[in-house]
Amino acid sequence: MPPARRELSIRGTSVHMLSDGAGPPLLFLHGAGGGGRWLEFQERLAKTFTVLSPSHPGHGGSPAAEWIEHISDLAFHYMDLLDDQRLPRVHVVGASFGGWIAAELATMASHRIASLVLIDPVGIKVDGWIYPFLFGMDIPEVVATVFHNPMAALALAPPDQSPETLALQYRQGTALARVAWNPHLYDPLLRRRLGRIAAPTLLCWGAHDRLAPLSPCGDTWAKEIPGARLRVFAESGHVPHLEEPEAVVQAVLEFCRSEGAS
Repeated sequence: MPPARRELSIRGTSVHMLSDGAGPPLLFLHGAGGGGRWLEFQERLAKTFTVLSPSHPGHGGSPAAEWIEHISDLAFHYMDLLDDQRLPRVHVVGASFGGWIAAELATMASHRIASLVLIDPVGIKVDGWIYPFLFGMDIPEVVATVFHNPMAALALAPPDQSPETLALQYRQGTALARVAWNPHLYDPLLRRRLGRIAAPTLLCWGAHDRLAPLSPCGDTWAKEIPGARLRVFAESGHVPHLEEPEAVVQAVLEFCRSEGAS
């Protein structure tokens, strides 16, 4: 059965959301290019959790929201979504750009988060590292930077080159650029706020990440978040949930069980 598709209005902002599964609620925040897609990762999670997978405004099936001007706006947007859905506490999994949003959310409202899983997040200034400028890359360069196994990129490939698909890609790029262009892929305030995160936190990192390498990026996140655990996936680049979905889901389940949070 395909996931349920719902159109929500969150304080006047339209949101397209996919959902499926049974069990404790889990909010999945997708990375760039992942909006509106239900992939093997979410499908596997839905065997244990009720997975809520909204598209960020301007991404996937969600229209753009002009009021979103900073990454913190997206974090507040998802707090509003949790309120709208009457979910006082949820598991949160965020990948890459979605991991950045999830981290911002956790610094504001850890009490709303049963467990936090960040998959190769961007979002902080790391000493000695500058994120490659994605907005200046062509598609082959992006694939080479993000994926260790280029075949895994097919999961995010556009279905066609129709005007509608091209317009969607332009809208997604514009929505991403509004909050991630300057500074490029980080919030200058976030790193020093990571110490506020009180939720049990698992960092999942691809060993071959070229966008946010394990060293120094993953090591920095692990140092800054109190008690964070770090799991490394040997066959992945920046998106282990796409390249090794079974292994990452298993790591999430083991983490939640060990923390008594599932």
